[in-house]
Amino acid sequence: MKLLSLIYVTTLVLSTLSYADSDNSMQVKLGDQTIKIKSGAKELLVYQSKPSVSPIGGSAFKGSNFIHPLRTPSGFDVTDIQPSDHLHHFGLWWPWKYVKIDGRKIICWELQKNQGLIQGRRITDHKNDVDGASFTAESVYIDRTAPDKPLEFLNETTVIKVSKVVESPARGYFVDIDISQSCATELPVEIVNYRYSGFAFRGTGKWTKDNSTVLTSENKSRKDSNNSRAKWVRIQGDSGVGKTAGVVIMGYSENREHPERLRTWNETSAHNGAVFINFNPVQLKPWKFTPGNDYIRKYRLFVYDGKVSEDQADKLWKAYSHQ
Repeated sequence: MKLLSLIYVTTLVLSTLSYADSDNSMQVKLGDQTIKIKSGAKELLVYQSKPSVSPIGGSAFKGSNFIHPLRTPSGFDVTDIQPSDHLHHFGLWWPWKYVKIDGRKIICWELQKNQGLIQGRRITDHKNDVDGASFTAESVYIDRTAPDKPLEFLNETTVIKVSKVVESPARGYFVDIDISQSCATELPVEIVNYRYSGFAFRGTGKWTKDNSTVLTSENKSRKDSNNSRAKWVRIQGDSGVGKTAGVVIMGYSENREHPERLRTWNETSAHNGAVFINFNPVQLKPWKFTPGNDYIRKYRLFVYDGKVSEDQADKLWKAYSHQ
């Protein structure tokens, strides 16, 4: 009887451990239009790998190559998609505003202009283990104003890595996004300087000037961060009764124009303090891409429940910049 009891208890313990391990395991789920990263049963983020099927506003807004939703470990969505004030905003996304190709200047930010289009094409690699999950996505920039037929002029490979959930400095996880672009033809491409362009974050519609804050590495806020430079930006706000969640967005130390200049919205002129953060390496001067070369940008996010202090955010960036 004692032996049977010992076997039963041992089996029960092993079963419980197995369930706990699988419950916290990192998973990559491939779909027809999306790729999802999960921690156990919790969905952390969704990447739109193919043009969306039924976007708000009709077929002109069939976007891809973006992340939404982006969720904290508890399940709070920190991103927003296609808000009524800007239907071309897609959660976490990184298009160029204007580019010049073969004498034409085209807009790639507002899809509804029917000029430039960034289109997700394929997932070339994905993997997961106990420490995290990752995948590699390929996209292409298309000039729909080109004579004769649309011209694919810029190739993009994006590697997205998601860490397991950690407990410090808050319960959260890291998302690394490495973007590599190269000319798709023998034609050079110029990324035109403009006040917003590049790596952008549209915060949840639940965050306003009254229940959320913006803080940069240079101690700037919603009020005065626009056009300033920053190594990191912390967005933190209400996620429920008595609860808080946030995101720290970090630029890599070797990015062009680092610390990059920001385009942010203040609390009076933009939709009751809606959160828009844009790391922009071409705010002051254009960036010329020549055939045969790769042009790389890297960013890291820490997505969390709870609170992260200014000092903790700075330590997160220093750990990232020195890796």
